[in-house]
Amino acid sequence: MTEDDLYQMLDERGVPYEVYHHKAIFTVAEGDAVGIPELGTHTKNLFLRDDKKRNYYLVTAHEDQRVDLKALAARIPSRRLSFASEKDLVSMLGLVAGSVTPWGVLNDEGRTVTMIYDRNLKGRRIDAHPLVNTATMFVQMDDLVTLQREHGTRVLFLDLGPDDAEEAGPRAGR
Repeated sequence: MTEDDLYQMLDERGVPYEVYHHKAIFTVAEGDAVGIPELGTHTKNLFLRDDKKRNYYLVTAHEDQRVDLKALAARIPSRRLSFASEKDLVSMLGLVAGSVTPWGVLNDEGRTVTMIYDRNLKGRRIDAHPLVNTATMFVQMDDLVTLQREHGTRVLFLDLGPDDAEEAGPRAGR
């Protein structure tokens, strides 16, 4: 799926969205610097894998949210988590570094990536790149999640805050 394919799909389904075009950005700080309007909650995205490269996760959280990978691994539960490679990003989600977005799971033909959202984003309007890092799209979370689930993506909402490690308790057997 391309950026244009995404817009066409949303238009055909009547999903409302707004797009703000800008120069290419690769980090949250660069996004803040280009003056993306406050039309929703600004987010960040992390493409992760477990240490055996068997399970992949795309995590979306508020741009200021600290995501503790050790606590998240305990919460899922998963083996130790780290960032997935750019090669995996391209082959699994059709994305390049700097354009990681929850829309990418719609390119996951094998439905192997689990989508994880911070629970605090539920019901909000969020921003996300429309598969490229030269635009930012604002869309209702419910619409995005509906499309991901229709695609067959496993979607989880978790508390990604620092207290998760205590909530999670001991890890399940590995």
